[in-house]
Amino acid sequence: MTEAPEKQKRNLPALRKELFVSSPFPMPPSHSVDMTGKSILQVVPELDVGGAEITTLEMARAIVASGGRALVATQGGALASEIEQAGGEIVRMPVASKNPLVMWKNARRLAALIRAEKIDLLHTRSRAPGWSGLWAGKWAGVPFMTTYHSSVQEKPRGKVFYNSILVRGRVSIANSHYTASQIAKVYPHVMDKLRVIPRGCDVDALAKENFNAADKAAKRQQWQVPKKAFVIMCPARVTHLKGQHVLLEALSKLTSDTQPYLVLVGSAQGRDGYVADLKARAETLGLSERLVFAGLESNMASAYAAADLAVVPTIRPEPFGRTIIEAQAASLPVVASDAGGFRETVIAKPADEGGSGCLVKPDSVSALAQALDAALGLAPAALKAMGSHGCANVRAHYTQTAMCNRTLHVYQELIG
Repeated sequence: MTEAPEKQKRNLPALRKELFVSSPFPMPPSHSVDMTGKSILQVVPELDVGGAEITTLEMARAIVASGGRALVATQGGALASEIEQAGGEIVRMPVASKNPLVMWKNARRLAALIRAEKIDLLHTRSRAPGWSGLWAGKWAGVPFMTTYHSSVQEKPRGKVFYNSILVRGRVSIANSHYTASQIAKVYPHVMDKLRVIPRGCDVDALAKENFNAADKAAKRQQWQVPKKAFVIMCPARVTHLKGQHVLLEALSKLTSDTQPYLVLVGSAQGRDGYVADLKARAETLGLSERLVFAGLESNMASAYAAADLAVVPTIRPEPFGRTIIEAQAASLPVVASDAGGFRETVIAKPADEGGSGCLVKPDSVSALAQALDAALGLAPAALKAMGSHGCANVRAHYTQTAMCNRTLHVYQELIG
C-alpha cells in the first residue's frame, strides 16, 4: 500500500506513547479489580447489536467475573439473554423513550431500583436514560457516570444541551482520544473528568489460527465466492454513512488485473432504498457478479478468516470504529478513512515499517481506488506482515480484557 499522507505520520509509536501515557485524558490501569460485594447498574436503551450494547454485555461479564453483581436496566433486545447467561440481571423498563414524562418516570423507577437492590454505582450509556439516571443518582445518593459512544455535535444549541448529559456524571468515558478531544472542544469545563477507554475485542477468539482451509472454503461457499478469489470485506452496517457506495465506485476504477470480490457483512437495518441503489449501481458498473450482500453475521471471526482485506470507508469521522480493530485482531490488513478514531487504531505505514494498513481521504473514490490498487499489488508476504502487525497492535492496546479492567478501575475509583 502507498505511504500515508504527511499528516498521518503522526500515527507513530511516539504518538501512541503520548496518547496512552501522557494524555490529558487519563486512562486507568489495565490490571484486574476485585468487585466482590459491589453492585453495578448499567442503563442502555436496548440490547440489540451495536457498540454500546456489546460493551454493556462485555462489562456485565467482567463485573460478574470480578465478584460483583451486574444489573442492566433496558427495554430489552437480543443480547439480554446473553447477559443473563453470564450471570447478569435484566431489569426491563422503557428507558429507550425520549418522551419527557416517561424519562421522569424512569428516573423514579431507577431510584427505586437503586434503593431496593443496594446499587453502588449507576453507569448510563445513552442520552435519554442518561437524564433519568442523573436524577435517579441524585435522589438515591449513588455515583453516576456515563460513556460517550456517539459522535459529538457542536450545534444546534438545543442538541448540545441535550447531549451534555453524557458529560454530567462524576466521570465520562470517551471511547477514543478523538472523541475525548471533541468533547473537550464542545464542553471544555469537563476535561478533568474525562477518561479515555478504547473499545476492545477478544483477540484469541478472532485469531486466524482458529480456522483452517476448510473453514475458509465453507464460508466462501456460503457467500458464493470462488475459493481462490481475492476477497475485500466491508464489515459495517449497510448505510450511506459507512461509505459502501464509495467502495463500490472505487472498485470500478481499479487498474489491477486482479478482480476482487466485495462482500458486505452487516445488516441494512431496513435501508432497502440504499441497498437497491447499490445493486443498481453494481449492475451499471458491471460488478454485480462480484458483489455479495452477506447480511448480519453471527460469527464474525469466521467471516474475517475468509477475507483477504478489510475496508471501512466511512464518509464522516467514526468516534472509534470497532470492526477495524477486530479485522486487525484477525490478522487482516486494513484500509479505513483518514478521520476520527481510525487514526489511532490503524498503523498507517508500509509493511516493512510495521504498518497494519492504510488511511485514505474520506468520501474520495480516487483515493480509495489508489489504496486498493496498492493493496492488490502487494506480495502475499507483505499482506501477511501487515496482518501480523495489526494483530500485535490490537493485543498491545485494544483487548477486551484491558477495556473491561480499565472500566472496573473507574468503578472502583467512584465507589471508593
